Amino acid sequence: MIVLLFSNSYPYDYATEHNFLKGEVEILRKRFERVILVPRIAKGNLLPIPDGVEVETSFAESFTLGRRLAESALAVFSKDFYLDVKSRLWSSLKPAYLRRLFSFLAGATLTRKWMENWLKSNHVSASEVICNTFWFDELAMGIGLAKTKYPSLRVISRAHGYDLYEELYGDWPCRPRAIELIDGLFADSDIGANYLREKYPQFKEKYEAALLGVKDPGGIAKPSEDGALRFVSCSNFHPVKRIDLLFESVMTAAKKRPTQKIEWTHFGGTEEIRQQYTQRITNESPINATASFPGYQSQHELIQTYLSTPVDIFLNASSTEGTSVAMMEAISCGLPVIATAVGGNVEVVREKNGFLINANPTPDEIADALLQVCDNRELWLEKRKGSREVWQERYNETTNFEAFAQKLVEIRKR
Repeated sequence: MIVLLFSNSYPYDYATEHNFLKGEVEILRKRFERVILVPRIAKGNLLPIPDGVEVETSFAESFTLGRRLAESALAVFSKDFYLDVKSRLWSSLKPAYLRRLFSFLAGATLTRKWMENWLKSNHVSASEVICNTFWFDELAMGIGLAKTKYPSLRVISRAHGYDLYEELYGDWPCRPRAIELIDGLFADSDIGANYLREKYPQFKEKYEAALLGVKDPGGIAKPSEDGALRFVSCSNFHPVKRIDLLFESVMTAAKKRPTQKIEWTHFGGTEEIRQQYTQRITNESPINATASFPGYQSQHELIQTYLSTPVDIFLNASSTEGTSVAMMEAISCGLPVIATAVGGNVEVVREKNGFLINANPTPDEIADALLQVCDNRELWLEKRKGSREVWQERYNETTNFEAFAQKLVEIRKR
Protein backbone atom coordinates (compact mmCIF):
# COMPACT_ATOMS: atom_id res chain seq x y z
CA MET A 1 0.00 0.00 0.00
CA ILE A 2 1.09 3.54 -0.81
CA VAL A 3 0.03 6.76 0.94
CA LEU A 4 0.50 10.14 -0.73
CA LEU A 5 0.41 12.93 1.85
CA PHE A 6 -0.41 16.31 0.29
CA SER A 7 0.62 19.41 2.26
CA ASN A 8 1.13 23.11 1.67
CA SER A 9 4.90 22.88 2.08
CA TYR A 10 6.02 20.02 4.35
CA PRO A 11 8.74 18.65 4.36
CA TYR A 12 10.09 22.12 3.54
CA ASP A 13 10.26 24.72 6.29
CA TYR A 14 8.42 27.34 4.23
CA ALA A 15 5.55 27.10 6.76
CA THR A 16 5.19 25.38 10.14
CA GLU A 17 3.39 22.21 9.09
CA HIS A 18 6.23 20.07 10.41
CA ASN A 19 4.84 20.70 13.91
CA PHE A 20 1.72 18.83 12.81
CA LEU A 21 3.07 16.28 10.37
CA LYS A 22 6.46 15.02 11.51
CA GLY A 23 5.05 12.60 14.07
CA GLU A 24 2.26 11.45 11.77
CA VAL A 25 4.72 10.61 9.00
CA GLU A 26 6.84 8.55 11.37
CA ILE A 27 3.84 6.39 12.21
CA LEU A 28 2.54 6.15 8.63
CA ARG A 29 5.94 4.79 7.65
CA LYS A 30 5.31 1.77 9.87
CA ARG A 31 1.94 0.96 8.25
CA PHE A 32 2.54 1.58 4.54
CA GLU A 33 5.09 0.17 2.12
CA ARG A 34 5.62 3.65 0.66
CA VAL A 35 5.00 7.07 2.16
CA ILE A 36 5.31 9.89 -0.37
CA LEU A 37 5.20 13.54 0.68
CA VAL A 38 3.67 15.84 -1.94
CA PRO A 39 4.06 19.56 -1.09
CA ARG A 40 2.18 22.23 -3.02
CA ILE A 41 5.14 24.59 -2.43
CA ALA A 42 8.65 23.14 -2.59
CA LYS A 43 10.89 25.94 -1.41
CA GLY A 44 12.85 26.72 1.71
CA ASN A 45 15.02 24.23 3.56
CA LEU A 46 14.29 20.54 3.28
CA LEU A 47 13.69 19.24 6.79
CA PRO A 48 14.88 15.83 8.04
CA ILE A 49 12.39 13.07 7.27
CA PRO A 50 12.25 9.42 8.39
CA ASP A 51 14.30 6.90 6.44
CA GLY A 52 12.47 5.52 3.44
CA VAL A 53 10.00 8.41 3.15
CA GLU A 54 9.94 9.91 -0.37
CA VAL A 55 9.43 13.50 -1.49
CA GLU A 56 7.63 14.21 -4.77
CA THR A 57 8.23 17.78 -6.00
CA SER A 58 6.66 17.46 -9.45
CA PHE A 59 3.29 18.56 -8.08
CA ALA A 60 4.76 21.86 -6.85
CA GLU A 61 6.44 22.32 -10.22
CA SER A 62 3.10 21.89 -12.00
CA PHE A 63 1.08 24.01 -9.55
CA THR A 64 2.37 27.35 -10.83
CA LEU A 65 0.57 30.68 -10.89
CA GLY A 66 0.68 30.77 -14.68
CA ARG A 67 -0.94 27.37 -15.05
CA ARG A 68 -3.51 28.22 -12.42
CA LEU A 69 -4.45 31.40 -14.24
CA ALA A 70 -4.76 29.47 -17.50
CA GLU A 71 -7.04 26.90 -15.89
CA SER A 72 -9.08 29.69 -14.28
CA ALA A 73 -9.96 30.99 -17.74
CA LEU A 74 -11.30 27.55 -18.65
CA ALA A 75 -13.23 27.01 -15.42
CA VAL A 76 -16.33 28.65 -16.90
CA PHE A 77 -16.71 25.57 -19.12
CA SER A 78 -16.68 23.22 -16.11
CA LYS A 79 -19.83 21.39 -15.11
CA ASP A 80 -18.89 21.95 -11.48
CA PHE A 81 -18.80 25.71 -12.09
CA TYR A 82 -22.44 25.73 -13.17
CA LEU A 83 -23.51 23.34 -10.42
CA ASP A 84 -22.00 25.61 -7.80
CA VAL A 85 -23.45 28.78 -9.33
CA LYS A 86 -26.88 27.15 -9.63
CA SER A 87 -26.82 26.10 -5.97
CA ARG A 88 -26.14 29.71 -4.88
CA LEU A 89 -28.22 31.59 -7.50
CA TRP A 90 -26.61 34.20 -9.69
CA SER A 91 -28.19 37.05 -7.75
CA SER A 92 -26.36 36.12 -4.56
CA LEU A 93 -22.91 35.80 -6.12
CA LYS A 94 -20.31 38.45 -5.47
CA PRO A 95 -17.18 39.17 -7.54
CA ALA A 96 -14.93 38.07 -4.69
CA TYR A 97 -16.67 34.71 -4.50
CA LEU A 98 -16.53 34.22 -8.27
CA ARG A 99 -12.79 34.87 -8.21
CA ARG A 100 -12.45 32.30 -5.46
CA LEU A 101 -14.57 29.82 -7.41
CA PHE A 102 -12.44 30.21 -10.55
CA SER A 103 -9.24 29.79 -8.54
CA PHE A 104 -10.60 26.78 -6.65
CA LEU A 105 -11.67 24.96 -9.81
CA ALA A 106 -8.36 25.77 -11.47
CA GLY A 107 -6.47 24.26 -8.54
CA ALA A 108 -8.72 21.20 -8.53
CA THR A 109 -8.17 20.69 -12.26
CA LEU A 110 -4.39 20.98 -11.95
CA THR A 111 -4.46 18.48 -9.10
CA ARG A 112 -6.63 16.04 -11.06
CA LYS A 113 -4.33 16.18 -14.07
CA TRP A 114 -1.23 15.71 -11.94
CA MET A 115 -2.76 12.76 -10.08
CA GLU A 116 -3.79 10.97 -13.26
CA ASN A 117 -0.40 11.59 -14.85
CA TRP A 118 1.48 10.44 -11.74
CA LEU A 119 -0.35 7.12 -11.65
CA LYS A 120 0.21 6.57 -15.36
CA SER A 121 3.85 7.66 -15.59
CA ASN A 122 4.89 5.77 -12.45
CA HIS A 123 3.00 2.62 -13.48
CA VAL A 124 1.26 2.52 -10.12
CA SER A 125 -2.08 0.80 -9.70
CA ALA A 126 -4.71 3.14 -8.23
CA SER A 127 -5.92 0.21 -6.13
CA GLU A 128 -2.68 0.44 -4.13
CA VAL A 129 -2.93 4.16 -3.34
CA ILE A 130 -4.64 6.29 -0.74
CA CYS A 131 -4.20 10.06 -0.86
CA ASN A 132 -4.34 12.12 2.32
CA THR A 133 -4.66 15.90 2.00
CA PHE A 134 -3.77 17.70 5.22
CA TRP A 135 -6.08 20.62 4.37
CA PHE A 136 -9.60 20.31 3.01
CA ASP A 137 -9.23 22.51 -0.05
CA GLU A 138 -9.12 22.22 -3.84
CA LEU A 139 -6.48 19.48 -3.69
CA ALA A 140 -8.93 17.09 -2.06
CA MET A 141 -11.56 17.79 -4.72
CA GLY A 142 -9.00 17.46 -7.52
CA ILE A 143 -7.92 14.02 -6.37
CA GLY A 144 -11.57 13.11 -5.95
CA LEU A 145 -12.16 14.08 -9.58
CA ALA A 146 -9.35 11.72 -10.60
CA LYS A 147 -11.48 8.87 -9.25
CA THR A 148 -13.69 9.25 -12.33
CA LYS A 149 -10.84 7.77 -14.36
CA TYR A 150 -9.37 5.68 -11.52
CA PRO A 151 -12.34 4.57 -9.37
CA SER A 152 -10.20 2.32 -7.17
CA LEU A 153 -8.19 5.32 -5.96
CA ARG A 154 -8.91 6.35 -2.37
CA VAL A 155 -8.73 9.87 -0.96
CA ILE A 156 -9.36 11.33 2.47
CA SER A 157 -8.79 14.77 3.91
CA ARG A 158 -8.22 16.33 7.28
CA ALA A 159 -9.96 19.61 8.20
CA HIS A 160 -8.90 22.13 10.82
CA GLY A 161 -10.05 25.75 11.03
CA TYR A 162 -9.93 28.03 8.00
CA ASP A 163 -10.70 25.05 5.76
CA LEU A 164 -13.67 24.04 7.89
CA TYR A 165 -15.70 26.83 9.50
CA GLU A 166 -17.30 28.71 6.62
CA GLU A 167 -19.21 31.19 8.77
CA LEU A 168 -15.89 32.49 10.06
CA TYR A 169 -13.70 32.27 6.95
CA GLY A 170 -16.13 32.52 4.06
CA ASP A 171 -17.93 29.99 1.88
CA TRP A 172 -15.82 27.33 0.20
CA PRO A 173 -16.66 26.69 -3.45
CA CYS A 174 -18.06 23.31 -4.44
CA ARG A 175 -18.08 22.04 -0.87
CA PRO A 176 -20.86 19.43 -1.21
CA ARG A 177 -19.32 18.19 -4.46
CA ALA A 178 -15.87 17.90 -2.84
CA ILE A 179 -17.25 15.90 0.10
CA GLU A 180 -19.19 13.66 -2.29
CA LEU A 181 -16.01 12.78 -4.20
CA ILE A 182 -13.78 11.77 -1.28
CA ASP A 183 -13.86 8.67 0.92
CA GLY A 184 -13.54 10.27 4.33
CA LEU A 185 -13.26 13.67 6.00
CA PHE A 186 -11.49 13.87 9.36
CA ALA A 187 -11.92 16.99 11.49
CA ASP A 188 -9.24 17.63 14.10
CA SER A 189 -11.82 18.00 16.87
CA ASP A 190 -15.16 16.56 17.93
CA ILE A 191 -16.67 20.02 17.47
CA GLY A 192 -15.39 20.11 13.90
CA ALA A 193 -16.91 16.72 13.09
CA ASN A 194 -20.24 17.78 14.59
CA TYR A 195 -20.11 21.02 12.58
CA LEU A 196 -19.84 18.99 9.38
CA ARG A 197 -22.71 16.72 10.39
CA GLU A 198 -24.94 19.73 10.91
CA LYS A 199 -23.74 21.67 7.86
CA TYR A 200 -23.73 18.81 5.34
CA PRO A 201 -25.77 15.99 6.92
CA GLN A 202 -26.19 14.16 3.60
CA PHE A 203 -22.60 12.91 3.92
CA LYS A 204 -22.57 12.25 7.67
CA GLU A 205 -21.21 8.73 7.27
CA LYS A 206 -17.95 10.20 5.92
CA TYR A 207 -17.14 12.35 8.95
CA GLU A 208 -14.96 11.44 11.90
CA ALA A 209 -12.82 13.24 14.42
CA ALA A 210 -9.11 12.47 14.18
CA LEU A 211 -7.36 14.35 16.97
CA LEU A 212 -3.86 15.69 16.52
CA GLY A 213 -1.25 15.24 19.22
CA VAL A 214 2.26 15.93 20.47
CA LYS A 215 4.96 13.72 21.90
CA ASP A 216 5.65 13.25 25.58
CA PRO A 217 8.15 16.03 26.33
CA GLY A 218 9.98 13.88 28.84
CA GLY A 219 9.52 16.29 31.71
CA ILE A 220 7.19 18.65 33.55
CA ALA A 221 7.32 22.43 33.67
CA LYS A 222 7.86 24.08 37.06
CA PRO A 223 5.76 26.90 38.54
CA SER A 224 7.19 30.16 39.85
CA GLU A 225 8.44 29.98 43.43
CA ASP A 226 9.11 33.67 44.04
CA GLY A 227 5.55 35.03 43.97
CA ALA A 228 5.75 36.30 40.39
CA LEU A 229 3.08 35.45 37.82
CA ARG A 230 4.71 34.16 34.65
CA PHE A 231 2.54 33.27 31.70
CA VAL A 232 3.21 32.43 28.07
CA SER A 233 1.37 32.62 24.76
CA CYS A 234 2.40 31.25 21.40
CA SER A 235 1.09 32.18 17.95
CA ASN A 236 1.68 34.32 14.91
CA PHE A 237 0.37 37.89 14.95
CA HIS A 238 -2.69 37.25 12.78
CA PRO A 239 -5.67 39.38 13.86
CA VAL A 240 -7.63 36.31 15.05
CA LYS A 241 -4.90 35.72 17.67
CA ARG A 242 -5.74 39.10 19.24
CA ILE A 243 -2.26 39.95 20.52
CA ASP A 244 -3.38 43.52 21.17
CA LEU A 245 -6.01 42.14 23.53
CA LEU A 246 -3.33 40.14 25.35
CA PHE A 247 -1.21 43.28 25.62
CA GLU A 248 -4.07 45.32 27.07
CA SER A 249 -4.90 42.50 29.48
CA VAL A 250 -1.35 42.42 30.84
CA MET A 251 -1.43 46.20 31.35
CA THR A 252 -4.82 45.94 33.06
CA ALA A 253 -3.71 43.15 35.40
CA ALA A 254 -0.57 45.06 36.36
CA LYS A 255 -2.56 48.21 37.15
CA LYS A 256 -5.16 46.27 39.15
CA ARG A 257 -2.45 44.66 41.27
CA PRO A 258 0.49 47.12 41.52
CA THR A 259 2.40 44.91 43.97
CA GLN A 260 2.17 41.79 41.78
CA LYS A 261 5.12 41.09 39.51
CA ILE A 262 3.87 39.93 36.09
CA GLU A 263 6.02 38.52 33.28
CA TRP A 264 4.58 37.73 29.85
CA THR A 265 6.47 35.86 27.14
CA HIS A 266 5.02 35.55 23.65
CA PHE A 267 6.57 33.13 21.17
CA GLY A 268 6.14 33.71 17.43
CA GLY A 269 5.88 36.65 15.06
CA THR A 270 8.09 38.53 12.68
CA GLU A 271 11.03 40.65 13.82
CA GLU A 272 9.36 43.91 12.81
CA ILE A 273 6.16 43.25 14.74
CA ARG A 274 8.02 41.96 17.76
CA GLN A 275 10.06 45.15 17.89
CA GLN A 276 6.86 47.19 17.81
CA TYR A 277 5.47 45.36 20.83
CA THR A 278 8.77 45.53 22.65
CA GLN A 279 8.71 49.31 22.20
CA ARG A 280 5.12 49.47 23.41
CA ILE A 281 6.04 47.59 26.56
CA THR A 282 8.89 50.01 27.18
CA ASN A 283 6.62 53.02 26.73
CA GLU A 284 3.36 51.84 28.27
CA SER A 285 4.03 49.15 30.85
CA PRO A 286 3.63 49.75 34.60
CA ILE A 287 6.78 49.09 36.60
CA ASN A 288 5.54 45.71 37.84
CA ALA A 289 4.94 44.20 34.35
CA THR A 290 7.44 43.04 31.76
CA ALA A 291 7.09 41.28 28.42
CA SER A 292 9.45 39.59 26.00
CA PHE A 293 9.00 38.48 22.39
CA PRO A 294 11.68 35.91 21.53
CA GLY A 295 10.11 35.05 18.18
CA TYR A 296 9.68 31.69 16.54
CA GLN A 297 11.09 28.63 18.26
CA SER A 298 11.08 25.08 16.96
CA GLN A 299 8.86 22.66 18.81
CA HIS A 300 11.91 21.17 20.52
CA GLU A 301 13.21 24.60 21.55
CA LEU A 302 9.81 25.67 22.85
CA ILE A 303 9.39 22.52 24.93
CA GLN A 304 12.87 22.92 26.38
CA THR A 305 12.05 26.51 27.33
CA TYR A 306 8.94 25.35 29.17
CA LEU A 307 10.90 22.67 31.01
CA SER A 308 13.85 24.86 31.97
CA THR A 309 12.19 28.12 33.11
CA PRO A 310 9.27 28.70 35.51
CA VAL A 311 5.88 29.07 33.79
CA ASP A 312 2.55 29.39 35.61
CA ILE A 313 -0.04 29.55 32.86
CA PHE A 314 -0.56 29.33 29.10
CA LEU A 315 -2.91 31.99 27.71
CA ASN A 316 -4.89 31.94 24.45
CA ALA A 317 -7.30 34.74 23.52
CA SER A 318 -8.01 33.77 19.90
CA SER A 319 -11.32 34.69 18.29
CA THR A 320 -11.30 31.30 16.54
CA GLU A 321 -9.21 28.14 16.78
CA GLY A 322 -9.06 24.65 15.40
CA THR A 323 -7.10 22.46 17.78
CA SER A 324 -4.11 24.54 18.83
CA VAL A 325 -0.81 22.66 18.62
CA ALA A 326 0.72 25.32 20.86
CA MET A 327 -1.88 24.51 23.48
CA MET A 328 -1.25 20.77 23.16
CA GLU A 329 2.46 21.40 23.63
CA ALA A 330 1.71 23.42 26.76
CA ILE A 331 -0.50 20.81 28.42
CA SER A 332 1.96 18.04 27.59
CA CYS A 333 4.40 19.94 29.84
CA GLY A 334 1.79 20.26 32.59
CA LEU A 335 0.91 23.90 32.00
CA PRO A 336 -2.64 24.87 32.92
CA VAL A 337 -4.51 26.97 30.34
CA ILE A 338 -6.72 30.03 30.26
CA ALA A 339 -8.40 30.30 26.86
CA THR A 340 -11.38 31.71 25.03
CA ALA A 341 -14.32 29.35 24.61
CA VAL A 342 -13.98 28.99 20.83
CA GLY A 343 -13.39 26.09 18.43
CA GLY A 344 -11.21 23.29 19.69
CA ASN A 345 -10.27 25.24 22.83
CA VAL A 346 -13.38 23.95 24.59
CA GLU A 347 -12.14 20.39 24.12
CA VAL A 348 -8.58 21.02 25.29
CA VAL A 349 -9.45 23.15 28.32
CA ARG A 350 -11.41 21.40 31.04
CA GLU A 351 -12.20 22.29 34.63
CA LYS A 352 -9.36 20.09 35.80
CA ASN A 353 -6.68 21.75 33.68
CA GLY A 354 -7.70 25.36 33.23
CA PHE A 355 -10.38 27.96 32.77
CA LEU A 356 -12.46 29.09 29.79
CA ILE A 357 -13.34 32.74 29.34
CA ASN A 358 -16.04 33.94 27.00
CA ALA A 359 -15.38 34.13 23.27
CA ASN A 360 -15.07 37.94 23.24
CA PRO A 361 -13.52 38.89 26.57
CA THR A 362 -12.54 42.35 27.73
CA PRO A 363 -9.05 43.09 29.06
CA ASP A 364 -10.64 43.24 32.53
CA GLU A 365 -11.99 39.72 32.22
CA ILE A 366 -8.66 38.30 31.10
CA ALA A 367 -6.81 40.25 33.79
CA ASP A 368 -9.11 38.88 36.47
CA ALA A 369 -8.60 35.34 35.17
CA LEU A 370 -4.82 35.78 35.33
CA LEU A 371 -4.88 37.22 38.83
CA GLN A 372 -6.96 34.34 40.15
CA VAL A 373 -3.92 32.14 39.45
CA CYS A 374 -2.09 34.18 42.08
CA ASP A 375 -5.03 34.11 44.50
CA ASN A 376 -5.70 30.35 44.24
CA ARG A 377 -2.21 28.92 44.02
CA GLU A 378 -3.02 25.44 45.35
CA LEU A 379 -5.94 25.03 42.93
CA TRP A 380 -3.78 25.99 39.95
CA LEU A 381 -0.97 23.71 41.06
CA GLU A 382 -3.53 20.90 40.98
CA LYS A 383 -4.62 21.94 37.49
CA ARG A 384 -1.05 21.30 36.31
CA LYS A 385 -1.64 17.60 37.00
CA GLY A 386 -4.93 17.86 35.13
CA SER A 387 -3.16 19.20 32.05
CA ARG A 388 -0.94 16.15 31.87
CA GLU A 389 -4.00 13.92 32.25
CA VAL A 390 -5.85 15.67 29.41
CA TRP A 391 -2.77 15.35 27.18
CA GLN A 392 -2.45 11.64 27.95
CA GLU A 393 -6.16 10.95 27.46
CA ARG A 394 -6.72 12.94 24.25
CA TYR A 395 -3.59 14.42 22.70
CA ASN A 396 -0.89 11.80 22.98
CA GLU A 397 0.72 11.81 19.53
CA THR A 398 1.50 8.11 19.40
CA THR A 399 -2.01 7.04 20.41
CA ASN A 400 -3.82 9.42 18.04
CA PHE A 401 -1.62 8.95 14.98
CA GLU A 402 -1.62 5.17 15.34
CA ALA A 403 -5.43 5.24 15.31
CA PHE A 404 -5.49 7.55 12.29
CA ALA A 405 -3.01 5.40 10.37
CA GLN A 406 -5.18 2.37 11.03
CA LYS A 407 -8.20 4.25 9.62
CA LEU A 408 -6.26 4.92 6.42
CA VAL A 409 -5.35 1.26 6.13
CA GLU A 410 -9.00 0.25 6.55
CA ILE A 411 -10.20 2.76 3.94
CA ARG A 412 -7.55 1.61 1.46
CA LYS A 413 -8.60 -2.01 1.92
CA ARG A 414 -12.26 -1.31 1.09
